[in-house]
Amino acid sequence: MLFYLTVLPGLFLASCLFAFGEKAETISFRVGDEGEEKSLDHWGVDATWLNMHNARFTERNAGDLVDYVRIGFFLHEPYEDDGDLSDGQIEKIDASLEFVDLIKRRLPVKLSPNNLHKISNWYKEPDGGANVDRWYHVMEKTREYVEKKKHEVVLLEPFNEPDWKKWNMGQADDLDKILKKCKDWDVPRCGPSTLSTTPVKKWYGEIRRNVEYGGTHTLGGTMREYIDFIKRVHRDRRKFVNPEAHSLVEAIVGIEHGIESVCWWDQVNVERAAFMRACLGKRLAYVAVEENWSAACVYRDPKGLMHGFASTNERSNGVTTSYHFVCEDKDVTYYIDGERKNGVFRKRGEPFELVALKKDDRGNDKSEITKWVTIRPKR
Repeated sequence: MLFYLTVLPGLFLASCLFAFGEKAETISFRVGDEGEEKSLDHWGVDATWLNMHNARFTERNAGDLVDYVRIGFFLHEPYEDDGDLSDGQIEKIDASLEFVDLIKRRLPVKLSPNNLHKISNWYKEPDGGANVDRWYHVMEKTREYVEKKKHEVVLLEPFNEPDWKKWNMGQADDLDKILKKCKDWDVPRCGPSTLSTTPVKKWYGEIRRNVEYGGTHTLGGTMREYIDFIKRVHRDRRKFVNPEAHSLVEAIVGIEHGIESVCWWDQVNVERAAFMRACLGKRLAYVAVEENWSAACVYRDPKGLMHGFASTNERSNGVTTSYHFVCEDKDVTYYIDGERKNGVFRKRGEPFELVALKKDDRGNDKSEITKWVTIRPKR
């Protein structure tokens, strides 16, 4: 039987001689271990920044695993005087639903404000707050339109990254009022969906009685804040969604702490798809380096194939981290990028180093530096 070790988003492969002057973290696993269940209820993919190539890649790599698509409701221009959505709003929703249908016909959707096209001040109050009635009206009309097109709305996210002022969102009290107005929709509501984990508890404290899912992005803040917020949401007997995951590490750590849903930013590439499939099996090992916003894990998928993953957060809170993957019960050979030649042999207990990079060789932030290896135990 073949076993595969796949190194995913945010990861660069290096030899065991590679060093950053920091001690490598060791992640040990055993081929013969039973493992434990560590998976998710729902996977989503984002289409609020529309790119049809992302839909095609997602369908090809993981179309059967995607449960919903996050699409925008549009606040870039006023709706019509009679309350109907404008032609411009309908045109953009139709484009979003075309993206959805490329993955799977009639796939459910999550509604979120589309920040790319900016938010018109027509939806704002003079003091900078949101005009609750107009904001709600666009969401309601968008839901009606989407459902007429045979797509169920399964999650509602009224604000997106409200802590980043560029997006022109409202205040926590505005968000709470909008969420309250949606109570009778019978659609799970999520929030506050802050860009950073640092202010999330303050925002969540205002809205927690009017959400079924807590959620935050991790483009700022610490891993500890992320973990603590997940625990806070679960203490409130709410579920947790990562509404816009930019890096694999967010899913690795989130699953460790019992989150229920992840929505991938951009596309489901082959590496993310491999992780999603591996999660249907059993996890054999997990290591997190909180101060680096980095983590690694090993899974055995339902077919008996083994996969190893390592990642670090793509933004300024991520730090390059080196991991020594160590198989404790078998001699193994690693094959770079799935090659069947020129494998790297390691005796039982000897490390094979994988380095989760924060930046590429030009110093640019990257969320997807993808190298992978396959591994075969010695017969």
